[in-house]
Amino acid sequence: MDDKLRIKLLIGDANYPLRINRADEQLYRDAARHINDMLNRYRETFPGLSKEQYLAMVALHFSYMNMEHQHDNDTAPFAERLQQSISLLTDYLTDEPQENQKPINP
Repeated sequence: MDDKLRIKLLIGDANYPLRINRADEQLYRDAARHINDMLNRYRETFPGLSKEQYLAMVALHFSYMNMEHQHDNDTAPFAERLQQSISLLTDYLTDEPQENQKPINP
């Protein structure tokens, strides 16, 4: 069974027919709503610009947000710090206790 759905989204002043996975419908509708909200904010804040200028501003806004969140999801610094901690713990647990080290009781 084909789980595709045909929908029309109104973005700005134009309709966009799409064929999407049924499970993604709400995400597409929310995205279109979010774009329209941003378009309206820019229209109110900067009156008199062209439709293309408003769309470019919205595109820049969402692109910036996307790039900003990509940096939030960068786990490399945490993975490196975690590996250092694991190495320290491994060294501690595999070494014989020294005179100034207290053994860890489980």
